[in-house]
Amino acid sequence: MLAEMERIQVALHDMLSQSDVKKVNISKLCIEAKISRKTFYLRYGKINNCIEACILSELRKLRKEKGNSLKQLLHNLCGYIQKHKQYFYNAYHLSEKDCMCEKMRGHFFQYIRSYAHKRGSFSELIVKQLANILYDRICFWISHECNEDFSCLLEDLVIIIELIDFQNQLCSSQHQVFDFSHYYLKFD
Repeated sequence: MLAEMERIQVALHDMLSQSDVKKVNISKLCIEAKISRKTFYLRYGKINNCIEACILSELRKLRKEKGNSLKQLLHNLCGYIQKHKQYFYNAYHLSEKDCMCEKMRGHFFQYIRSYAHKRGSFSELIVKQLANILYDRICFWISHECNEDFSCLLEDLVIIIELIDFQNQLCSSQHQVFDFSHYYLKFD
């Protein structure tokens, strides 16, 4: 039997994978996940917290999968989002009002921080800037229903890896910190 969180994830994933979702019916979600509404509200408080918890859980699973390089993680992430684009599109738009940005940005920040620090000395500001670039680009792609193939998105995201490697070269040879704020990708 699936654990409670897994049941909620499956039920939420099924609901958000439908086209034109305007709202998640918490009663139906609870019935599908075989939990009480009281349990739902005690655990999550509101639907956006539930969506956020489910997506973060999925991201953690992806981090544990094959390959631990940043490039492999980005490939796995983009492939997973592309495969479940309706789910992510609906999750993004439903959580837009009570933005889950900070926790998602934090997740990307933690991963990029661990990747970057294995390669040298980095300032927290630079790592935060790179995490913001990554988060913003992926959210832009999701908000436009993953219109472009994720290989194009990966080309953009590889810039982050190159910036980390470039920062490593700068720090190891000149012992200085480089500011990437002017490298932010522009999206119209």
